Parts: sequence; C-alpha cells; structure tokens
Amino acid sequence: MLALEGRGAVITGAASGIGRAAARRFAAEGARLVLADIDAHAGESAAQEIRAAGAEARFIETDVARPESVAALFSMADGCLPQLDVVVHAAAILRGAFRQVDELDLETWNSVISVNLTGTFLCAKYAVPGLEASHGTFLCLASGAGVRGASSSLAYGASKGGINGLVMTLAAQLAARGIRARVLCPGAIDTPMKRQNLVDAARAGRGPAEAAHLADPDGIARLLVFLATDEEGFLENPIHTR
Repeated sequence: MLALEGRGAVITGAASGIGRAAARRFAAEGARLVLADIDAHAGESAAQEIRAAGAEARFIETDVARPESVAALFSMADGCLPQLDVVVHAAAILRGAFRQVDELDLETWNSVISVNLTGTFLCAKYAVPGLEASHGTFLCLASGAGVRGASSSLAYGASKGGINGLVMTLAAQLAARGIRARVLCPGAIDTPMKRQNLVDAARAGRGPAEAAHLADPDGIARLLVFLATDEEGFLENPIHTR
C-alpha cells in the first residue's frame, strides 16, 4: 500500500526546488495532485513529468500573493480532487540579499513579505474548508533563516520567521477542527533559489559561488510524505532539518 494512495494534495511552488521534489515524491506514493506556481511553463512541465510516470497531476497557474488567485486555485482543486487531504505550501522568493537595512527599498521588502508570508496566510485561509472536511494536513516550508539564525536578506529572514510563528499559532487554532498544521525549517537545500543566493554571495564578496554541501530536496520531500500520513501525530512544531 502506497503511503498516500488516493489522497488529494495541492502543492504550491511546484515548478522547482522543494515543491517540485515534493510533487514527484507525493505522486510516487499514490497522491492525486494539483500543482500551483506562478511559472506557468515550468509548472506545466512538472505536471507533464508526473503524468508521464503514470500518476495524476494538473497544473494551475497561481500567484500566492493575490487572494483572488489563491481562492481560484482551491476552488478548481475542489473540482479536480476527490477531496483535499494535504496542502504543501512551498512557494517563496528571495530578494534583497546582502543589502543593508538603509539600502533595502520598500518595494523589495513588500514583494517578499507578500509572496512568502501573506501567501502562506492566503493558502491557509482558502485551504481550511477543504482540509476540515477531510481532517487533513497543512504543511508549510519556513527556513532556518529567521528562526535559528540570520539570513542574507532582511526581507526573507523576516518572512520566514513570520511563517514559523504563523503556522505554530495556526496549528493550535486548527487542531480543534481536526486539521494538522506543521512548519518545516530546512537548512541549505540544493534548489535554484539557493544556488542563485550563492552566486549573489560571491558577487558581494561573502563567500564562494558553490557551497560545501547542499542537501537533496528529495530528503525534505520524503519528510513531507511522512508528515502527510497519519503516523506523525506525535510531532510538534517547528521541525528543523539540516
């Protein structure tokens, strides 16, 4: 029996990085998927890859910073999936790296907070009715940045620290409604966003363009599968990974 056989899942940020790794792993474990991302080309490619492997996946272009876009995502998912059992919210951006506070413009700050933190709130808001019906699980990616240590970007660190606090608070609120909410705080994972951050660090004279070790995003995807099952009920937030 596959771990997620027949379960319906929405994965945001599914075009690349941890979101795409989660999509592959969830599909391999039998989940029926709706994939969401603002990158329509890469998102549809991810869905096609999963369908080619014999699993079910539909891509819906989504801007998680816009409430009407997130509402439409979960409305369409309701028509695509037998029920909404799991949401993996992995959509995020990193901007403003290595800028001092007096150099960071408000537009950059607002864009990161809107996608990362407000996007998390919106996904939870519009996912909850479906998750309540299935006693489902809301899984969210924060970061070690802004939780255990500093970030290269003030905006990114603030957004990820905010996500950690939001989901810890959300978990207590939703438990009475039969929904599990969990936040993961990964370390250095081999994603396009992290690779670009290393390039930016080298340009800013803050280190080499290649890290000594970046973890495989599939390791995080496997943990997400576990958290989506009924076996994880004893865990508490936050979950730190390295």
